Amino acid sequence: MAIGRGLDPGQFTGRITDIVVMGDVYNGLIKAAFFGFIISSVGCYMGFYTQGGATGVGRSTTQAVVISYVSILVSDFMMTAIMF
Repeated sequence: MAIGRGLDPGQFTGRITDIVVMGDVYNGLIKAAFFGFIISSVGCYMGFYTQGGATGVGRSTTQAVVISYVSILVSDFMMTAIMF
């Protein structure tokens, strides 16, 4: 069975272990944890201070998504600059 462009699974696994270093994995795990913290913190903050019934919940949800998205973009840029 071939993976992608006719590559054998054994060849694929061998090449991945040659190319990917553990530092890449660690950086990815650190970023994922940090992004999860941002999403949960922003969501909790916005949810805690929501007012105005269903309309307020919708507005707060939209704001939380936008703030999280922008925060992740900025922090990803800064973390990449620091890590590399």
